Amino acid sequence: MTRLLAMTFLLFSAAGCGAYSDILALDGDATVGATVYADNCASCHASDGTGGTGPDLTAHVGHHSESELVTVIAEGDGVMPAFASTLTDQEIADVLAFLVDSWGG
Repeated sequence: MTRLLAMTFLLFSAAGCGAYSDILALDGDATVGATVYADNCASCHASDGTGGTGPDLTAHVGHHSESELVTVIAEGDGVMPAFASTLTDQEIADVLAFLVDSWGG
């Protein structure tokens, strides 16, 4: 039984590693991402990324991997809504490019 649980855990862990690898493989366009950000993110994170009801992205983006950022954008975090059903994979890749270009450190 313990071996079965361990194998199940390993299987689900491996499956989760590349959950958004399709998005990470896309070439994001930071210019397009700026527009998507303005339309979907700026109301909480401010147009300059300094925050408001959402956290200050200028202080956070550079401390997270692209994979972590995509996961938060897609799945949400706390009060931040999930955007996986609202934005296309390409739009998420574009926002990621904008975030990294703007505040990636």
